[in-house]
Formats: sequence, structure tokens, C-alpha cells
Amino acid sequence: MCKKIFYMVLAFVITLSCGINVLASDNTEQTIAESKKSFQQLDDKIKELNAEMAGINSEMDKLNKKLSDDNQNIAQTEKEIKLTENKLEQYKKEIEANKNTLGNRLRGMYKSGLDNNYLSILLSSTDLGDFFSKLSAVEKIISLDKQLINQLNSEKETVNQSMEDLNKKNQQLKELKKETEASLKTLDDKKQQQQQLAKQFSLQKEALAAVIEANETKLISHSIAAIDSDSSSETDVRNAISTLSGLIPQISTSSVKSKAQKYLSIAKDKLSAIIASKSTSDTVISRGSNDQYKATFSMSSTAYTGGYVTAIGLKPLRSPSGISTVAVDPSVIPLGSKLFIPGYGTAIAADTGGAIQGNIVDLYFNSEAECNSWGRRGITVNIVAYPNEW
Repeated sequence: MCKKIFYMVLAFVITLSCGINVLASDNTEQTIAESKKSFQQLDDKIKELNAEMAGINSEMDKLNKKLSDDNQNIAQTEKEIKLTENKLEQYKKEIEANKNTLGNRLRGMYKSGLDNNYLSILLSSTDLGDFFSKLSAVEKIISLDKQLINQLNSEKETVNQSMEDLNKKNQQLKELKKETEASLKTLDDKKQQQQQLAKQFSLQKEALAAVIEANETKLISHSIAAIDSDSSSETDVRNAISTLSGLIPQISTSSVKSKAQKYLSIAKDKLSAIIASKSTSDTVISRGSNDQYKATFSMSSTAYTGGYVTAIGLKPLRSPSGISTVAVDPSVIPLGSKLFIPGYGTAIAADTGGAIQGNIVDLYFNSEAECNSWGRRGITVNIVAYPNEW
């Protein structure tokens, strides 16, 4: 089962690996969206693997603790076996010594004629009372010696049984230890496989991060070129500032975001210098004249909120002073187009929807209350720039 999962996930990795080269050839917005989606899938897989490895580590800790306990129990049992062996050997010596003592005593009594030979005891006695005293003493001595030997033999049997029990317990503990070691080996093998998968996923994430970085860099390149150009007009710089202000919150690569922030600051300084150099300092180019726009549409607008990522891979955003995200019908307004909507502000055509067809635009807001307040109304949608023009 573990191998099956391993090969299934490995196939997933290979699929993603092949997909990176395909993504690089698509348009910038779609590439970013698909790259972010794949990046998120890999990130989720790595989190799942890390969670599973944490569980495996916990199980391995328990098994290692059990193995340590087994080793201690085996050591203690072997110590008890050694002590019992010593005790058994001592009983053997005591039994043998008592047998020798009894044998010597019986031989002595035999030689002296007192070994249950009542005639000998009678003849050696001074009177009848002495006879019974000697007879009682002989029988008592023999009885006590026999009782002692019987007791020692009984204790010896008890110790022998203890030895058998201890050996059996020791064998069971060793079998449990062997099972625990086998379980640890199985878990360790599974952990090694998951670590290898996590490593492969991390490499895939790095590759996707590079694709995302390259395409986010491409997304801000037009604005940066306008800021760097000595021939850029005030309108060009203003558009670059507006574009970068709207894109910065949606950029996920820290280096690209830092670059965009840096050029946003440069653009603001450049705009100040352009305004200061003009004879009429308050001249502002109106965004309302039709000759500034690529196209103008009269459309019906709706409002929406929520969502994780737009169709072109940007985070949905409502920024009255920057660039907001709106949903359009791509057959009417190309995805990635920069728009200006009176009463709403500057926006990017970043999303689509099943109900957004024809001359309908869905405007993004940050809350349900704002959506309800906007409602459904007629608006003018001006295309400021097409996808490859800004």
C-alpha cells in the first residue's frame, strides 16, 4: 500500500515537472495563475507529508520507548535468571551436604548398632527408659534429616519452576523486541520514502517559484520601462504609478515586490520632477476624454466579493486609489486589460464568471455591504490599455 501511494505521488510530481515547460510558453497572466495553482498543490502535498512524518515520528518515539523498556525488562529478567541459577546451585549444594551428613550419621549408627536395630539399642540401654530415649532420639534424628532433605528438594523444585518461567518470559520479551524492531524498520522505510517525496516536491516548488517570479517580473516590466525611459510623458509615469500600486498587493515573489516598490518610489519622484519642471504646475491630464482610451463600452455592472485567486492568478482586490480587479467576458474585453470605470476607478480585467457574458462587468468589493450598496447599475467601461501595452 505504501509503495502504491509512493508511485502515485511520484507520477503527480513528474506531471507537474512536465507542466512547467508548457506554462512558460503561455501568456503571462495565465502562466502566473496556473503556476500559483500548481505551487499551492505542491505546498499542500508537502504539508500533508510533514503531518504524516510527524505522526510517524510520534509512533517511532513510542516504539523506541517500548524497545528501551523491552531491553530493560530483558536485562532484569536475565539478572533474575542468574540469581535463580545461583540459588538453585546453592540448594543443590545444601541438599548434597545434608545427604552426606545423613549418610555419615546412618553409617555411624550402623557401626554402633543403633540403626533401628531394637535389640542392639535394648542391649546397650541401662534400662527400659534409656532404651526408649535412645530409640526416640534415633528416629527423631532420621525424621528431621529426611524432612530437611524433603524441604530442600521442594524448594529446589520451586526454584526450577521459577527458572522455567523466567526463561519463558525472557523468550517472550525477545520476541516482542524483535517485533518492535521490525515495526521500527517499516516506519523508518516509510519515513525515508516520504522525505524523498518532500524533497522532490520542494524542488518542484522552487522551479514553479522561478516561473512565477519570471512572469511577475514580466508583468511589471512595461511600467518599469516607462519609468526608466527619458522620453516618458507625465501620463506614462502616472499610468506606471497606478499600475504598480495596483499590482504590488497581488505580487507573491518578495524580490519582485521589492523591485516594484522601489520603482514606484522612483516613479513618484520622477512625476514630482516633471510637474515641477512645467510652467503651469497644476496641469493635470483628464482621464475622461475619449481620445485617451482604446475603446469605450456602455455596460451593466454587478458586484461580488470573496474568492482566493482570479482567472489570471491575481488576488481579488478593491483599491480605490490603486487598481481593483473586475470580472469580464473575455470575448468582449481581453483578460489583463487595464480599465477605467467612472465611479469605481482604475481596474484590471482579471476574472471571468459563468453569468458574465456580453456587456456585463462584475466589480469586486471587499465586503457584502459594499456589494449591496453598489447593486446593479449601468456604467461606462473605458479600456486604457490592452494586456501587452502596460
